[in-house]
Amino acid sequence: MKNQLLTILIINITLMLSAQEMPVKTKSNNSSHAFTESYKAPVFTNDDRIEKIKSKETEIQQMIEVHAKSSNIPGIAYGIVVDGQLIISSATGLMNLEKNLPANTKSSFRIASMTKSFTAMAILKLRDEGKLSLSDPASKYLPEMSKLKYLTKDAPIIEIANLLTMTAGFPEDNPWGDRQLHEPDQMLTKLLKDGISFSNASSYQFEYSNTGYAILGHIVSKVSGMPFQKYIDTNILKPFRHESYLLGI
Repeated sequence: MKNQLLTILIINITLMLSAQEMPVKTKSNNSSHAFTESYKAPVFTNDDRIEKIKSKETEIQQMIEVHAKSSNIPGIAYGIVVDGQLIISSATGLMNLEKNLPANTKSSFRIASMTKSFTAMAILKLRDEGKLSLSDPASKYLPEMSKLKYLTKDAPIIEIANLLTMTAGFPEDNPWGDRQLHEPDQMLTKLLKDGISFSNASSYQFEYSNTGYAILGHIVSKVSGMPFQKYIDTNILKPFRHESYLLGI
């Protein structure tokens, strides 16, 4: 029951935060269709979200602790952000079992494939700056991909959007992807030259792919002119004053 309540809490917080006011562009030079200029983003008439969430701080901590224990999670550090403001932060459990070190709000945890969110953000930032388009063929930035042998004659050419949405047609590649974390860029280039296998025609269906996001990381480097890690550090993490991290691909 408490696990269900935790899920409901997370969903509710997500919904509340997603409704925050965002800047709205009323004109688009690239728009090819009619649109209204009177649209305004939804706002809360009585915005007491922060007060309501803070009033549940003790309950949230208890639910996190119960969730950690029932799921055998050694340690958790968490925070709740509303409109860019950290309103609750806390931790429970241990950050190091061998040394019996307690977790705290500055503990660093491996976040695995959540780093894909940073890759996607980098691609969208470059898109917003006009440096690439999501409809660009991936081969525009990685010529090796122009020689891929697709499964069918009518299979669409792989675009950046396919890589973002994992619809490029590549086969699911876990846990293989985790074992390539420290491989040099040349390994990916060789993989593309040798030819990637397909499990589906591109744009046909979703299939989880570490390879697709490795290719996106390559594109970020090519377009930005700097190593992927440096781009993420300079353009995404540091602007948010996030200084306690170790970036891994």
